[in-house]
Amino acid sequence: MIRGKTLKHCGLSLGLLLLIVTGGCSGETGTPLKLVPAKGSVKYNSKPIAGASVLFSPTEGSPAMGMTDKEGNFTLTTGGRPGAMVGKSKVVISKAPAMIDGKTPGQMTPKDMAAMAAQGRSFTKPKGEIPDKYGSLDTTTESADVSADGKSNVFEFNLVD
Repeated sequence: MIRGKTLKHCGLSLGLLLLIVTGGCSGETGTPLKLVPAKGSVKYNSKPIAGASVLFSPTEGSPAMGMTDKEGNFTLTTGGRPGAMVGKSKVVISKAPAMIDGKTPGQMTPKDMAAMAAQGRSFTKPKGEIPDKYGSLDTTTESADVSADGKSNVFEFNLVD
């Protein structure tokens, strides 16, 4: 009986030690990420874009992500926690378009595909709601500098062709 309790206590102690050492959402050094509030808006040709994904990719550290609402507004989170890391980031903005009749190929049923074929239509690469250049780290022209003062981290992205 004593042996079972000892093993149980050793297991709990080891588990607590691992939790303390690895410590949840942390940076590469094992210290918790310091995040500050960050939000903004996305417009394309002066019109708000709903349902776009926004990614802030810092030169070092964890990326922050957000999704625009119907007014084009977003709030960033990092690893499920509110906020973004302080510093300069490349900003990637993309929105996957619906392809045919409001559906992507993965959402289409065999009946949908048969109807499309009967009408002489086929799949083509769709044109996105915003230009492709904004949707890649290699081609984006957008950037942001997240400051330690979270009150000033309101970013407006006005995308054009």
